[in-house]
Amino acid sequence: MQEYEFEDDEELTVLLTLEDDTELECDVILIFELEGQDYVALYPSSGEPDEIYLFRCTYNGGDDLEIEDIEDEDEYNSVAEAFDQIMEEDEWNDLLGYDD
Repeated sequence: MQEYEFEDDEELTVLLTLEDDTELECDVILIFELEGQDYVALYPSSGEPDEIYLFRCTYNGGDDLEIEDIEDEDEYNSVAEAFDQIMEEDEWNDLLGYDD
């Protein structure tokens, strides 16, 4: 599973249009690959992230990020499980003081 690395000063944001046509600016938490497809995890830029958004994506570096909904429930569940696993591994690495 590939994870993309960003420079510390490089912040990627995405403007999501929600179902009610309001817009929500989100920060990119992670871009990762699962079974040959790239996915992105986003959370709202302002306030506490109470929800993580997962999308299929194409990332070509810099600000070139295209996202699309994951409409298949099985695919979404697999992506959510992979994201949770990555986050758990990162938390354990932080707790144990390992550098990636």
